[in-house]
Amino acid sequence: MKRIRRLAAQPPGLQDYLEVETQRASWGGFGSHDGGRSHRGLIRALTDRQHGLCGYCEISLTERDHQVEHVVPRSHPVQGASRALDYRNLIACCKGGTWRTDDASRYRKPVRKNRSCGEAKGNLVPKELMDPRELPALPSLVRVLDDGRIEADMAACTSAGVSAGHVNRTIEVLNLNARRLRIARERRWSALNEAWGELWGDSELRYKAARSELLPVGGRLPAFFTTARCFFGPLAERVLDEPPQAWI
Repeated sequence: MKRIRRLAAQPPGLQDYLEVETQRASWGGFGSHDGGRSHRGLIRALTDRQHGLCGYCEISLTERDHQVEHVVPRSHPVQGASRALDYRNLIACCKGGTWRTDDASRYRKPVRKNRSCGEAKGNLVPKELMDPRELPALPSLVRVLDDGRIEADMAACTSAGVSAGHVNRTIEVLNLNARRLRIARERRWSALNEAWGELWGDSELRYKAARSELLPVGGRLPAFFTTARCFFGPLAERVLDEPPQAWI
């Protein structure tokens, strides 16, 4: 899980819907408004803002494996209704392992144990979990190990004044160590090692490799960004700290 940027402004389609349905606006109504074009526009805006990655697990979002995640869930008894159409309450996520496909990184049985992200989060509210939009850009509060497991980085959490227990609780609730995700991150690490592992003696080539794996291409980032970030270690933090520091 990495820091993601908030939408800078309300997407036009959502704004138009709220202006038309001033009294009867609802999430369901927005979904069917103008044949779904505005809803699709919202998904695109969120996905572009997040450089194509799920706001929780960092898998690449696809046409069939994406959905809007309400940070404050719509089921919340106090804020749910009022925040359902608040663009500041929305991020783009995958379907958490519930979309049936042959891709084992997206769907694996037993489904219940491999459900993640918003599908695992359920009705919990932000104060109980880390909001990826509130994470510091640097340093990363989580680390990925070479076996694909993700956990709080104790030193980074201490440096940022954040409870490592809170970070680990978020990882646990979102089930970011579900077997399908752990295996996908392990394979990503292995692929990075195969591609770049022999370059450790050449600092210039390592630097170029880190930039190629950590900076967006065509506005998109490779899946499991934090895996690459941890693979390159301190060099990754150097690359990500370079101007203009428009956080990715």
